[in-house]
Amino acid sequence: MNDLRLDKTGAEILIRPVCSDDEERLLRFYLNLSDRTFRSYHGYPLDRNVFITKEKIFQQCHAHQDDLCLAAVHDNEIVGLGALLRMELFAEADYEMGHLISDDYQKRGIGSLLASALLSHAGKHWAKKRVVAYTHSMNIGARKLVQKFGFILKNTECGEMTWIYVIP
Repeated sequence: MNDLRLDKTGAEILIRPVCSDDEERLLRFYLNLSDRTFRSYHGYPLDRNVFITKEKIFQQCHAHQDDLCLAAVHDNEIVGLGALLRMELFAEADYEMGHLISDDYQKRGIGSLLASALLSHAGKHWAKKRVVAYTHSMNIGARKLVQKFGFILKNTECGEMTWIYVIP
């Protein structure tokens, strides 16, 4: 699945699976995120040294066969990530969807490009599965994105919003 798309500025963005050759690109991507972006993704301050480790990046580059991790690439650099991750048994959904976009590429439609590719793949391969997305109540962009794709608000607790989508 390699898909060349245009963002809102007309820049060519390649949407493709994260692969084993992406370790250095992923490290640069995470290290270049602003504290605001990093915090908006996690909903709370987090020590980057705990999150950005060689082991975690290696795991991301070698995703489990039931997971789908996509990179948005521009000029051979990762500018966004999107994922559908298999959840544990007895969870509220089968998969969790998330995305993270680098500061310089936010508000250019790249989150929508990733969500579209993820949900399209899911519709072809995982029909009738439930997908959950979590957004922080203050992250208006993430809230608009999940609403755009048909996620329904399930609940709000301590500033975190839980959204559910059933793959047709």
